[in-house]
Amino acid sequence: MIMKCTVMSVRRRCRSWSRQRGLIFLLLVVFGMVMTTRFLMENDKEVEEQPPCTVSKEQRRELYPLLSAVSTLLSRLSITHFLCFDSLWGAIQESGPLPWDAHAHFCALNEKVSVHDEAELLRAFRRRGLTLEYSSAEGQYTIRNSSAEVSNFEAPTVRVVLFEEDARVHMLRRVGWRRRLLPPDCDAHPTLQCFPPNLAAVPLPLRPFGPLTLPAPREDIDLLKFHYPETWWRPLQPHC
Repeated sequence: MIMKCTVMSVRRRCRSWSRQRGLIFLLLVVFGMVMTTRFLMENDKEVEEQPPCTVSKEQRRELYPLLSAVSTLLSRLSITHFLCFDSLWGAIQESGPLPWDAHAHFCALNEKVSVHDEAELLRAFRRRGLTLEYSSAEGQYTIRNSSAEVSNFEAPTVRVVLFEEDARVHMLRRVGWRRRLLPPDCDAHPTLQCFPPNLAAVPLPLRPFGPLTLPAPREDIDLLKFHYPETWWRPLQPHC
């Protein structure tokens, strides 16, 4: 009888300890879930409070002189150029660069650029303290300030994207060997980034862009319709 009570007591203690362990485990799981939820909520709040992209005042101060120098030099070389892509968006929405954009875009007519040989262009930009790099695949020049000091932020650039008229479709299309392989079907190949030549007809209007006044296409919204056919009607969102 004593042995039976002892066994029963042990069983009761085992069941009690099992229940306690289960309760402790459940409490630990609940505590972990609560702490995880709080951490995620606080982290989301921090993300919401921080801007998706930041452009420092130093970057802005370097962008404007660079942009002015590039536009002045292109004008002296009689190269038709105008604000486009994100910079055109910025000119319309902000009268300057988009808050998250540290760089700038011009579009230019390749027929005006091709009048000058590459060495002449390099010398012209070098005399202004600028470096000029050309991507034959993208049909795009990237221009930097060669005297920019080393700093903790990305140095601004001006990208000049080249377009030329395709007589088969009577549209301006982007140059570069990646696109030359495509047939001249602007609707079937959006990467050609086509738009009508009349939007780039001189004289071009001028638009405020921060402290500067820069050339813009004749119908800025029309150009955005061609380059952003699915989103042109709403403000451009950050993509960085």
